[in-house]
Amino acid sequence: MSLSFRHLLAPMSAVLLLLSACGGDDPKDPVCGNGIVESGEACDDGNRTEGDRCNNSCQITTPTVDAGTDAGVIPGDDAGTDAGTETDAGTETDAGTETDAGTETDAGTETDAGTVDAGTGTDAGTETDAGTTVDAGTTVDAGTETDAGTVDAGTGTDAGTETDAGTETDAGTETDAGTDAGTETDAGTDAGTETDGGIDAGPAPDAGTETDGGTTDAGPVTLTALEPAATFARSGTTGETIPESLEVTLSTSSDTAVVVQVTSSSPSVTVANNGQVVVPAGARSAAVIVTADAAAGAAKATLTATLGAEVRAATVRVLGETEAASLALLSPETVDVAPGKTVNLTVTLDVPPAADTIITLSTTGGVGTVPTSVTVPANEISAKFALTGGTAGATGTVVATLGAQSVSAQAKVTAEPTTNHIVISEVAAAGPATGPTGDNDEFIELYNPTNAEVDIGGWKVQYKSATGPAYSGTVTLPTTARIAAHGFYLLGRTGYLGTVTVDHSWATAFSMGAGGGHVRVGPASLGTAITDANAVDTLGYGSADSPEGEAIKTVAAKAGSYERKANAGSSSATMESGADAAKGNSYDTNVNSADFILRTTRGPQNKASGTEQP
Repeated sequence: MSLSFRHLLAPMSAVLLLLSACGGDDPKDPVCGNGIVESGEACDDGNRTEGDRCNNSCQITTPTVDAGTDAGVIPGDDAGTDAGTETDAGTETDAGTETDAGTETDAGTETDAGTVDAGTGTDAGTETDAGTTVDAGTTVDAGTETDAGTVDAGTGTDAGTETDAGTETDAGTETDAGTDAGTETDAGTDAGTETDGGIDAGPAPDAGTETDGGTTDAGPVTLTALEPAATFARSGTTGETIPESLEVTLSTSSDTAVVVQVTSSSPSVTVANNGQVVVPAGARSAAVIVTADAAAGAAKATLTATLGAEVRAATVRVLGETEAASLALLSPETVDVAPGKTVNLTVTLDVPPAADTIITLSTTGGVGTVPTSVTVPANEISAKFALTGGTAGATGTVVATLGAQSVSAQAKVTAEPTTNHIVISEVAAAGPATGPTGDNDEFIELYNPTNAEVDIGGWKVQYKSATGPAYSGTVTLPTTARIAAHGFYLLGRTGYLGTVTVDHSWATAFSMGAGGGHVRVGPASLGTAITDANAVDTLGYGSADSPEGEAIKTVAAKAGSYERKANAGSSSATMESGADAAKGNSYDTNVNSADFILRTTRGPQNKASGTEQP
């Protein structure tokens, strides 16, 4: 511990006086400011500056710089730096008086005023010295974790807070004497701690976390729906609406019950519990319980749910106690079914019946069989049944009857396809035109032999030369690409001259060889290796070394193309202008030589060309 200025003052003065005596006789007129302590001078620091503990009369004075505002070096101060920090103990007024803790020596240095009190008979705050026989400058100092005693250094209020500078939080310790600079507990405003005694500025439990000041996290619970948009209630009953329960739905569940106010536009529908629908704690929805009275008002009421600023509405129609139901529709309105296979249909009424209602069913045209009837239960509005397909090629209707009313749907029996995937249906590998770009008149046609639309968005169509080590040309189809059931999709190269517009161009991604090559199609996962399990269909022609089964060896004429058969008996004649010309290209045995024929004239089709049945 370094010695304070007061500890050194007396011996230093004695030494100076002795040196002066050794220098010869004292001058009769001492000179203040010559740096020599002469007779009658208490000090002489060699200058005439006021306020530096040695005044113009060479007498020791108390500095006028306060220990609470100077925040720098005080001449003669043991520590060199005033009361511990840039800002003294909390205010412009030091912890005691306008003069630093009452003495010539600062009360914030490592060594305090020693056994001599801080300048007065009364210590900096009480009659008792700063806590012990060791003044406020020992290890228990006015700047440590424990203040100098139990009474603050000068005032009843600590230097900046309501807590005395002798508690666990000291003026200058981990918690600042005013605004906290990051401690765990703050007596005022917290600037980023875990626990805030006032305003939190971003700690772990922030003002927007799951738990904040006792509130619910992530904003208030809001009303998101009152659904279904239209329901029914039968006159004379109290309960949930029919055929579905009308419910209020919240944005999220709450730790406490949430009350949604629901009002009705007509006395024919009243909401239970004075319109207060309670969503239990932990739930997101609750049913709206209503009482219906057809004689009380309009036959239809609008119910409005309100929670804060959110408003939702739905309608409730009031049914008579014995109101009869009528047939509304049979859906789907057109049905495509395979022989012996089943497809579901739905019969729908205009209102929920008061009692179970039996609907009679039948078919025409040999399209298949249905149950003799189906029952719509009381307070329901529809019922499902199955149609089993009849003979392939049959067309007719499915009929639902209630009393004198009937509704129907068109039905067609289609033979189940022999191929259940997209196929390459026609390829022209060399253009018939003359000139330098004539050979670029190329196209690839795809066909969908299935009974459903196929999404081919992002799929790849690739080309490999007759003996190439990998597929070197790839075109990726647009994400919007689709092929309708039994429909076509056409791709062409730059230079394609056909009158049927291509659905997508592969530009110059590849150019097919007239004497041999490979074309294949598959999803986005298709790679470039010759063998890839992701390939859906492949055609190898001419001198191709990696076809499906065996390549179709004969090379098509420049004006011709390779076309997939419609069935096993198809030939070039039947496919080009005969019985199979309008049939879909669905024959696929995974042997190219058996599946394809040669056309002498091309016949490209695109997605606008219509559909062809297998």
